Amino acid sequence: MNQSIYFYAKVYGPKALITTPESKPGGEKHSYDVPTQEMLRGILDANYFKPVLTNVVDEVRIMNKIESYTQGTRLLLKNYDPDLSAYTYLTNVCYYVKFHFEWNENREDLKNDRNFKKHEAITERSLKRGGRRPIFLGVSECMGYIEALTEDQYKKDPGFYDQTDRGFGLMFNGFIYPQEPGGLLQAGFAPINMKKGRISYIRPEDSPIINQVSNYTFKKAKITKAVEEELEDY
Repeated sequence: MNQSIYFYAKVYGPKALITTPESKPGGEKHSYDVPTQEMLRGILDANYFKPVLTNVVDEVRIMNKIESYTQGTRLLLKNYDPDLSAYTYLTNVCYYVKFHFEWNENREDLKNDRNFKKHEAITERSLKRGGRRPIFLGVSECMGYIEALTEDQYKKDPGFYDQTDRGFGLMFNGFIYPQEPGGLLQAGFAPINMKKGRISYIRPEDSPIINQVSNYTFKKAKITKAVEEELEDY
């Protein structure tokens, strides 16, 4: 077995701003109609994450009608002059997410912690308690919530788009992070299609369009030692 059991989560909130890349540089921000894989993965990481594992989004159900509203937002320019910009938010969002986790093969030093039952139990406890860290639906001003679902609830609860197929065109799918500090950060884009209210994502590295973003710097983890080795060194 190279992956965990499947988990089911309800992610919801009064509003969301899943910012489209083309609207990020300017002051006018506009939301995608549906969540990106990267946003959902960030929410799952906020629920429970450790370097030994990687959360993988398998599928999302769009439960509520897709509705949006535009709100004027006062921003400060570089010279501190006020500027009025329009932010377009989704409202009353609710998503049912199916996911699992896999081991992070790049952290061989943590292989002794690869215990499925242990991390599955922690993931389930975290879902029941609403996550370990705050949940944001795209941006920090859009607070969200996460709850545990049963497989039966995930499959049988009625959703607004259960009889609807719809294409959302080319969307940002997810980041591809380098394995070495200073490596190239890449962004994957893929056509996103909803079938019977469900969206299945491909992995970012399998996206048909991959753009180079920038060099990405991070601290490389030190080799983790077992307690017995630490004691012997001490």
